[in-house]
Amino acid sequence: MLNHKVTFKKAMFAVACAGLSVSSYAAPLHILDFKKTQFSQTQKNTLCTQVKTLCDQQGQLQSLKTPDQHVWVLADKTIAEFDVVAKELKLLKYWQIKLSPTEETMASKPYIFPRLFPMQANRYAVAMIDTTTEMYSGGGANIERASFYELEADGHTRQFIQDYPFNFYRMIRACFSEEDYNSSKGQCHDEDWLNVDIRPIKPMVWQFKYRYHLQVSPVSDSGQKSIKGSKILKIDLNHVPKRPNIPEQWDYEGMN
Repeated sequence: MLNHKVTFKKAMFAVACAGLSVSSYAAPLHILDFKKTQFSQTQKNTLCTQVKTLCDQQGQLQSLKTPDQHVWVLADKTIAEFDVVAKELKLLKYWQIKLSPTEETMASKPYIFPRLFPMQANRYAVAMIDTTTEMYSGGGANIERASFYELEADGHTRQFIQDYPFNFYRMIRACFSEEDYNSSKGQCHDEDWLNVDIRPIKPMVWQFKYRYHLQVSPVSDSGQKSIKGSKILKIDLNHVPKRPNIPEQWDYEGMN
């Protein structure tokens, strides 16, 4: 009888451990938002003394707190991680996203998207958004493409996604005469736009949900029809495709 009780207890312990293991693995990973933060002058001096580039810009600092209670600070292309020791911020490490001259031009204004993307527990990445604007007769476009950089433990960064479509809006003139205006039902442009929702679904796997809309003017001569589409992709961060598997029309990079 004793052996049966011991066996039962061992079995229950094994089940409990298995459940704990599954629960630990399946613990949700959340994208964290940087928020504009008004640090006191004393706090700001402490931050700037430890990481000078945090104060090399005029804009307001942004910060967030990770589940391990570390404070992260973002400014321009610098991200720093601090521990809180006796209510003081003590630098753990920092990263700077360095772009080549061809990546940062007057026509292109890259910026770090103010989110911290978890790859797995205590392993994070940030997105550098490259923004370009096109203007043409009666229309234009605004295009954003994202490159993701892992924030490595040694203070280096590693790019693992390059120039993925992130967001765009485009409008092309369709009305060219008074008759067009009268027949357009108030819609004198062909318009299309794309956005993406990114979610970590488990360690080293992200979900990209792309949504695309095309709204064609009643007087358009493009030969296209209005459509709405969406596509969900699971991206293995260990083996990232060079391009996401979405229709070519959705992957607008701008005019050549």
